[in-house]
Amino acid sequence: MMRHSADILRLILVMVFAIILGACSTHASREQDVKNTKLVDIHTQLASGHLIRNQLDFALQEVNKALAIDDNDSQANNIMALIQARLRNDDQTEKYFHKSIAANSSNSEAHNNFAVFLCEHGRVDEALKHFDAALANPLYKTSEKASINAGLCLKSRPMPGASATKYFRNALSVNPYSVQALYNMAVISFQSNQPLAARGFIQRYFEVSKDTAESLWLAVRIERALGARDAQANYALRLRGKFPASAEAKQMSKITGK
Repeated sequence: MMRHSADILRLILVMVFAIILGACSTHASREQDVKNTKLVDIHTQLASGHLIRNQLDFALQEVNKALAIDDNDSQANNIMALIQARLRNDDQTEKYFHKSIAANSSNSEAHNNFAVFLCEHGRVDEALKHFDAALANPLYKTSEKASINAGLCLKSRPMPGASATKYFRNALSVNPYSVQALYNMAVISFQSNQPLAARGFIQRYFEVSKDTAESLWLAVRIERALGARDAQANYALRLRGKFPASAEAKQMSKITGK
């Protein structure tokens, strides 16, 4: 009876030790996972910094270190795709964007970056799907950027119309002072034979941005279309005074004779 009790006690002790060892192993595994996640983030951030500075060799080294730890990390794959795009390796670029989005379909930055890549390659319809996926995420902090990119992508088409303005207006709903959105809305309104609307946008543009030859030439044409000679002359004077050697100033002289 005593021997039987001793056997049961030994079995209980073995089980307790197994549970303790298992718990220690699980804890160690979790600690390693946390450490690996931090390392992936560090290497990815370093790669991003090198990419911004156009140090592609260093960027590639860092992102490869991140992917060696976790080749399924969404942001690391996104950065690798951007590096491959800079290196003009289109097949690799697309491969890593797909991996990034497959790993995290809510990675709006990856959706936006992939959409820009697709638009640059004339794949506008595909690009719009990814722009929309980026914008569908309510937690996306830079939705203004994706909206402007989508608008510019559509603006490259012969007749952008309402499809492009939808995105520029979305950018303005996020940031009413968005210089790019205001300027492009003025351009599209003018091209759509809506000079009064174009005037409103270009005036708002000048309230938040410095004069450029391009914007002043647009303003001259808008006021000319509205028959507002004084306003046209004012913008023309600013264009000739600030950018006398610009292509816009020369073009204006040919048209107006001044």
